[in-house]
Parts: sequence; structure tokens; C-alpha cells
Amino acid sequence: MKSGIKNSLHKINWKTVARTIISAGLLLWLALSIEWKDLAQAWRSVELGWIMAAIAWVVISVLVSVRKWQLVLNTQGIHLSWHELWKSYWAGLFFNNFLPSSIGGDAMRIWWVGKTVHDSPGVAVSVVVERILATTGLAITGLTAVVFVSQPDTRAVILFVILMVLSLGLLGLICWGHLPRWSQDRKGKLISFLKGMVQHGAKFKNQPGRLAIVVILSVAFQLTVIGVNYCIFQALQVTALTWWDLVYVIPVVSVVSMLPVGINGYGLREGAYVVLLGLYQVPASTAFSASLLFVFLVSLCSLYGGYTWHNHLKGEDTDVKVTSITNSPGSDEIWE
Repeated sequence: MKSGIKNSLHKINWKTVARTIISAGLLLWLALSIEWKDLAQAWRSVELGWIMAAIAWVVISVLVSVRKWQLVLNTQGIHLSWHELWKSYWAGLFFNNFLPSSIGGDAMRIWWVGKTVHDSPGVAVSVVVERILATTGLAITGLTAVVFVSQPDTRAVILFVILMVLSLGLLGLICWGHLPRWSQDRKGKLISFLKGMVQHGAKFKNQPGRLAIVVILSVAFQLTVIGVNYCIFQALQVTALTWWDLVYVIPVVSVVSMLPVGINGYGLREGAYVVLLGLYQVPASTAFSASLLFVFLVSLCSLYGGYTWHNHLKGEDTDVKVTSITNSPGSDEIWE
């Protein structure tokens, strides 16, 4: 009996439990901190026209994301139909919103496309590089906005600079094609991961122009996220924020949401909305409403990804077109 209990305890993912507690605690703290009457008033005054515009921006953001992922895949020598990437990306977004980790969406994309082109390592590299370039675009967007806002927070500037340095440093390591000498004999999951990355990532250094386009598209993606939030604030009749204020605030919120201390950014994102927008005299109830609306609209749109995933499992998708498949040394092998 005791051994069974011990085995059950070992199977529990304590990191997930801790992150769930943190997210729940932050949401509870916020719920106790706001005026519920003001929250109800904010929701009653929502303008549906602006909500529909926000949904349109969500769809546009996915269009941009699929295109930049396609460019990264092409750099790897993987050419798959845009329609197939569109469906797999939506499925990944569905998993991001309905699994307790944003990594689940990346794993879904790697599984779907990797199985189709028989090159999971190459697809995995493309997803990681896309993430890195997306972070670079996030940092560029935030640093650009700093120039146009009246009183930028020095901590936010430092945060964006650190993001830029880390993302470009990791991209440089991947493009370099090999790890430093001191890491050659080391073992562990991180080293194994980096070895697999540099093995398949050396192709990127020969196509800097394409990577630059992906960075530009990453900035465009950030602008679509800001567009979603702009429409939400208009729907809530918030006029205290200028466009450049949002270009500054929303990237900071995105960075806070990325911190691996909660479940899918819940609690962290809402807290960042309340704290940052409070600097612009936006009531906590309105800021909290804006965050909830953002999550709700993205999750609502991502239900389409559940539909595409369901159809894929049923084998109803018969229009898969692979123009060419990379001949990388990692094709058809398990990459750990």
C-alpha cells in the first residue's frame, strides 16, 4: 500500500502543481483586489464591433506566424504546402491554450509536420529558431516604443536588451554549427538539445536575408497582437492609452507572461495588465477585463485548431503536398 502511494507521488509533476498554485494564487489576489461592480460595468459597456475587429486581428496574427514559420522551414530545405502549415499551426495554438504549457503547441507542430515530411529534427529546429526570432522581434518592438513614450521604465529597457542579447546569442550559436570545446564532453538534456540544434541549424548562416525577413515578420506579428489589444481597449471604451503606449506596454506584458512560473501565463499576464495600465490611470477592473477578453478571444479562435487536429487524426486531410524534403542527416531519426 505504502509503495503504491510512493509511486503515485513520484508520478505527480510537482512543477506543474507549483505553477498551478502560483497562477491560482495570483488570480485570487487580483479577484480580491478589484471592484466587482466596476468589472460588471466594464463588461456591460463592451462594444461588439470592436470585439469582432479584435478577432480579425487574431486571425491576421496567425497568417503572419504561418508565413514566418514557412520561411524558416524553407531555410531547412523543407517545403510544405501553406495550407498544411496553416492547419498545424492552429492545432498548436489550440494545444497552447488548452494544455498546461505553451510547449505543448510546439510539440504538436513538430509531431504533425515532422511526421508529414519525415524530418522531425529539422522541423524541431525550425520551431525553436522561429521562437528565437519571435523573441528578437518582441525585443525590437519594445525598444522602438521606448523612444516614443514619455517616461519609459528603465527596468523594461534592460529587460528588452537582455532578451535581444540572449536571442541573438542563441541564434549565433545555432548558426555557428558547433558547440564550444568546453561543452563537447559534457552530458545532460541541455547539451544534447544544443548538439541536435547546431547539427541541423548550420544552414541558417548561409541565408541571413531570409532570417532578416523573418525578424521583420516577427515585429509585424507583435503589431498584430497590439492590434488585438487596441481593439479590446476600444471595446471597453478606454481612451487613456495612445498607440505608442500600447506598443510599449503589450510587449512588456508578453515578456512577463513568458516567465515559467505559472500555467500559460495565467495570473502573471493579468497582474501585468493591472500594474502597467495602472500607470496610465486605467482602473484595475478594466485592465483585468482587458486581459480576460484577450485570453478568451484567442482561446475562442484556437478552437478551430481543435477541429483541424480532429480531422487530421481521422485521416480526412488528403491534400498534403510536399514539394521537397531536406536531406539532413537527422531525417527519420528520433532526436532527443
